[in-house]
Amino acid sequence: MTALEFTDEDFVYVDPDLKLAVSLVEWDKDGNALPKEWPRVEKKLAEGEEPRKFFRKPRIRYYPWGSYKTMCKMYKLKGKVKEKDTEDYITLEDAIGKLSENPYWN
Repeated sequence: MTALEFTDEDFVYVDPDLKLAVSLVEWDKDGNALPKEWPRVEKKLAEGEEPRKFFRKPRIRYYPWGSYKTMCKMYKLKGKVKEKDTEDYITLEDAIGKLSENPYWN
């Protein structure tokens, strides 16, 4: 399923790093949500660098879950991508000229 196929009332697992709804929540027979393991991403090592040794077992992480509407608000799943628009700005010389003519300009 893609993010567009979920409705606001669906309960979904969310990957906050990718800002993506992973899948629908699975329930057990008692009505409790089953935890879905979040796979650990291994970082690429630089040349000549040795992998880290852990003294204890790494902690298992689970995907957060909730209603699709709430997860969209919390993790900004449907957020707009802001692009730099320099067309909306005016130069400093134009601003000073407008300010000297009229102290309150739009």
